[in-house]
Amino acid sequence: MTEIYGPLPAGVTRATDFLAASYENQALSLVDLLRARMVDGQAVIRGVTFRNCRIEGPGVVLVLGCHFEASDFGNPAGDIRNLILRPASPTSVIGAIPVDGCTFTGCQFVGLGYTGTDQFLDQIIALGTPR
Repeated sequence: MTEIYGPLPAGVTRATDFLAASYENQALSLVDLLRARMVDGQAVIRGVTFRNCRIEGPGVVLVLGCHFEASDFGNPAGDIRNLILRPASPTSVIGAIPVDGCTFTGCQFVGLGYTGTDQFLDQIIALGTPR
């Protein structure tokens, strides 16, 4: 299988179980996780733990209260503002991949944009804006 985002990091394998409660050292698409959960009657990726994973797009992640630690949000251009999409509606976002109560530790994000509350977007911008 040709990897769209380059070779997998050492020790990382491609995920095959899209309903797991946790992932470690795996590469996976959030679209695959959401689709599997939708078949199971869920509309949100909720409460999943990711450790040392490569989280792949394409897509836009709607962050609804997650914890990120030592993770690379994946902006090769160097300005994280390139990855931010502010919602025009104050009540909903259609077409984004909702994640809620998830923990991302040591993860690498590739091919993804981010949306969510102003508070979250301001925090992520502060992490990666050139000075």
